[in-house]
Amino acid sequence: MSNAVPQHIQRNIDSPSNLDDWIRSDVYHNERLVKPDPHLDDVNERAKAQGIPSIAVSTAQGKFLHLLVKSIQAKKVIEVGTLAG
Repeated sequence: MSNAVPQHIQRNIDSPSNLDDWIRSDVYHNERLVKPDPHLDDVNERAKAQGIPSIAVSTAQGKFLHLLVKSIQAKKVIEVGTLAG
């Protein structure tokens, strides 16, 4: 019995991902798995109107982070970032 990794998988293991890979992943997940959220759209529009820079976390990434937090039944979460400076 062989433990060899199939060539098409090995090629992906050997080459590091790049920004284009992550962009394609976000586009795919945002189009197929994330339902439109009018409240989030409104918040983003208001932030843009006030000159606040767009967030670096995509909708799909945010939903995934939410899933992780719920899955461990976290009572508190701290997010450290520099969104508004």
